[in-house]
Amino acid sequence: MEAKIPLRGVMVVVAIVCLGTGELMSLKSGAPKAEAAMSEPENNGPVASVRVAPIKEGSVSTYIMVYGDVVPAPGAVRVASVPYEIRVNRVMVSTGQKVSRGDPLLEIEPSPDTLLQLEQAKTSYKISKQNLNHVKQLFDLKLATNTQMLKTEETFKQASSKLENLKKMGVDGKRIIRSTESGLVSNVNVQEGAIVADGQPLAGVIGQNHLEVRLGVEPNAAERLVSGQSISLSPVNEPALKQVTGKVRKISRAISPSTRLVDVFVSLPRSCGFLLGEYIMGRIETASSYGMIVPRSAVLPEGGKDVLYTVGNGHAVKHAVQTGIESGNEIRVSGGGLKHGDEVVVLGNYELKDGMSVKVEGGK
Repeated sequence: MEAKIPLRGVMVVVAIVCLGTGELMSLKSGAPKAEAAMSEPENNGPVASVRVAPIKEGSVSTYIMVYGDVVPAPGAVRVASVPYEIRVNRVMVSTGQKVSRGDPLLEIEPSPDTLLQLEQAKTSYKISKQNLNHVKQLFDLKLATNTQMLKTEETFKQASSKLENLKKMGVDGKRIIRSTESGLVSNVNVQEGAIVADGQPLAGVIGQNHLEVRLGVEPNAAERLVSGQSISLSPVNEPALKQVTGKVRKISRAISPSTRLVDVFVSLPRSCGFLLGEYIMGRIETASSYGMIVPRSAVLPEGGKDVLYTVGNGHAVKHAVQTGIESGNEIRVSGGGLKHGDEVVVLGNYELKDGMSVKVEGGK
C-alpha cells in the first residue's frame, strides 16, 4: 500500500529544505567578504592633514636693533661769524632750511661800540697823518731827527692799517652774511636785534651730503663691532620704504652720560634722503651661519631633542635634527638625513607619529 502524505506536510518539508539551502548559500557568499575586510591595508586608519614647505639652502643671521639720529659729519658744518661786535638786523633762514652757495643768511651792521672804534680809528689816522706831514717839514729844515721821523712814520702806518682792516671787515656799514656752500642750515644762533660779540657763531650750514647717523649701542654689543662694518638703516616712521646701508666710521670708547649707551657713528651713502635730526633704526648682524634652513614651525621638541617630519609615500617620516641660528621665522638645521628640497611639515605636525598616514593640503 502506498502511504499518503498530506499535502501540507510536503510543503513544510520543502520550505525547510529551501531555508537550509538559503542559509548555506548565505554563509558561503559571506565568507569572501570577511576575508576581504581582514585583508584591507592599515592606512585606512587616522589620516592627518598637513601643510609642507621645502628645505632651503642658504645663510641665516641674527640681528640686534639699535636706534639713533641723523647728525652732521665731522667738519661738515661751516660756521658764519665776524671778527667784530655786531647788531643782527635780519635773520633770513631757519634751522633745517636748504640753501645754495651764495644764499643770504643774515643781515648785520656794526654795533655802537664797533662804530665808536671806527671813528677812533679814523681820528687816529687823521692825526697821525698830520703829524707825519709836520715832522717831514721839520726834518727837511733839519729841525727833526731821524728817530723822530721814523717813529712818526710807524705811528701813521699803524693807524692807517687799523682803519683799513676795519673797512675790509665791513665795519663801515651794513653787511649780508652769505652761505659759502650748498647744504642745510644746521642752526641759527642769534635773534634779530641781538648784539653779538666778535667771533661768536651766527649760523651754521652743513655741506650737502655731509650727514651721518649716531646710534646708541649696548656696551657688550659695541665690543663686537668693527670699523667698516655694514649696518642696515631705515627711518623709524617708514622702515620698509627707505632702507640704506651705512658703514661704521667710529666706535666711541666711552658711555654717553645722557643715554648710558656707546655712540657708534655710521657714514651714509650720498643722496640717502635722510633728514637732519631724523630718528633712525639700525639693524646690526651679530652672527651668521650657512646650511639647510626650515621654517621655525617645522621643528618640535621631543624628549630633550629636536625633531621634524617630512612626507614620503603618503606617510610621515620623523627626523632627529640639530638646530643652529634662528632668525625671525627661520632656523638652520642639520642631521637627520635631510637634503635640500625635502618637504618638511610646518602645520599639523604636533599630532604626527612616525609612519602615520598624511594628506598634504594643496595636493603636494
